Amino acid sequence: MSFLKKWYDKVSRKKQFTTLYRRGEEIYGNGYVLFEMGNYEEALEKYNEAAAIWGELENKLSELEDDMEDDLNTLRKKCQNVLYSRCFVLYRMGRHEEALEVIDSFLEEDPQDAGKWFGHGFVMQSIGQHQKAIESFSKCLDLDPAFSDAWYCKATLLYQNDEFTEALKCYDRAAQHSDVKDFAFPQYSFLNINPKPKLKKDAAGILYGKGNTLFKLERFEEAIEAFTEAIDIEPESPQIWQGLANTYLKIGNNDRADKAFAKLLELDPENSQAKDHIKPASPAEDKE
Repeated sequence: MSFLKKWYDKVSRKKQFTTLYRRGEEIYGNGYVLFEMGNYEEALEKYNEAAAIWGELENKLSELEDDMEDDLNTLRKKCQNVLYSRCFVLYRMGRHEEALEVIDSFLEEDPQDAGKWFGHGFVMQSIGQHQKAIESFSKCLDLDPAFSDAWYCKATLLYQNDEFTEALKCYDRAAQHSDVKDFAFPQYSFLNINPKPKLKKDAAGILYGKGNTLFKLERFEEAIEAFTEAIDIEPESPQIWQGLANTYLKIGNNDRADKAFAKLLELDPENSQAKDHIKPASPAEDKE
């Protein structure tokens, strides 16, 4: 009857492991909810707890003689995901160095992971390490040339370094590939709608950055085109209207500049440039 005992033990273990696995899922889910609510300390505790449970389960499975390699691989991925998720919590908590430590530990294991290099660059950018951020984004793009968000972030940093020609190339690449993927932070992606492709709202950021870059390169007509396309996507953005207004001013098209400033003032009544540009008429002017 020994085979019955082995069968019973196997069924019993399976129930135990299933309970443990589901417990980890529940705790991880609670952590995600806490993260979305902004309760980062508690979210971090839940992520660590879920990782510990799945790690314990992984150890138990690896001790068995049964062929459970698929289950082990699934668990390893679960553990890796929850452990990596800690970097997002730490980032939101302002603990950027600790977030980098998490990302670095994963890059040591797998330096060919484009997403992790993007995360590394994003945190570096946030703490003002711009050159290192550019290097990380470049490594990401070497591994995945279609990574739209990395092109966008790299373009922004190059713009801040006054490298406008290179920044423009990166903005164009961001737009070129933005229909390929969606990413966690931030999203700049296209939604193709027949008969004419249409940008998602978030993609206005690409066109706004492109417009500013073209302005710096004194390619004003192209800048107007970029700002106008951005406004088509996000018509309530004061920043885009201000960029458009300033470009019209630069080429001497005062009528259109006035209209753009009027819209800017409508969206942002405290905007000092718009208020200075659109001054109320004096009583004498009213009589005329």
